[in-house]
Amino acid sequence: MSTARRRRLLSLVGQRVVQIPLVLVVVSILTFWLVQVVPGDPGRNALGQYATAAQVQAWNVDHGLDGSLVSRYLHWIGGFVTGDWGTSFVYSEPVRDLVLGRLGNSLLLGAYAFVIMVPVALVLGAVQAYRQGRRSDRVVTVGLLTVSAIPEFVVGIVLLLVFAVWLRVVPVQASGALDAGFGERLRVLTLPAVVLALAYLAVLTRMVRAGVIETIRSQFHRTAVLKGLTTGQIVRRHVVRNALIPTFSVLGIYLGTLLGGSVIVETLFSYPGLGALLVSAAERKDALLLESGVMLAGALSLGALLLTDLLFVVVDPRIRFERRVTA
Repeated sequence: MSTARRRRLLSLVGQRVVQIPLVLVVVSILTFWLVQVVPGDPGRNALGQYATAAQVQAWNVDHGLDGSLVSRYLHWIGGFVTGDWGTSFVYSEPVRDLVLGRLGNSLLLGAYAFVIMVPVALVLGAVQAYRQGRRSDRVVTVGLLTVSAIPEFVVGIVLLLVFAVWLRVVPVQASGALDAGFGERLRVLTLPAVVLALAYLAVLTRMVRAGVIETIRSQFHRTAVLKGLTTGQIVRRHVVRNALIPTFSVLGIYLGTLLGGSVIVETLFSYPGLGALLVSAAERKDALLLESGVMLAGALSLGALLLTDLLFVVVDPRIRFERRVTA
């Protein structure tokens, strides 16, 4: 790596080190406030409908829910930063262990969906670009847009009926994947990962297609053709790398979403991920669990965007050229 590019990377990291904590502070304030305005009493939810008002009040006092809004926020955010996330009101388990454990499950599912989505988008986008305007290009475009327009839970239900109920090649629920071996785990997670990937495949494929078309029209592509390089050589050496540049911004957003867990997919397939956990925490107003989970998901999304920015610096030839000239 050249010195100019290294300086660019260090400068970018330095900027993000300042910006990301500020964004997380805003996220923490909004998350805490929104959790407080959600209807419901944590003490009543924890003790049940037959508990007396005095018992509910005593429970709220014991769990630090009786102070002012500012004092409660400072107490929570201070504990979150130092690693003391408290104990879940509903599950009676340490929030940190619970959230990190579920995050690991979501990371596995999200990474699997990402691995499925990216190669398929690259292949379809490149094929569409080289067959621009032909019938196959239009068919793929209409097909992908149709699938992306259908809600995830509808696509998931249809695939469950076909592959789990009729063909019986995969189980209906994905919860058993966590205790299975590697091969069985992949088999069980394939269906929810495909549903998750289909939700973003159309947009990513269109971005790849646009990037490949722009590359095909460039001067260096025509030069490569005149040199006698085959289409496969041109695609591998030039087209793929340059076509990926405009898709990195989309990939960064989708990566944070995928790795953070999809609420609909995890709920539909009964998969114990972070998204399903946050839904349960919101329904039962488990404040500490919900606040910590949202903060962790936000940090994960910001990390994915930082990774995208770094990839821009490394891959984008225009940035490298500009730095070589100014250096």
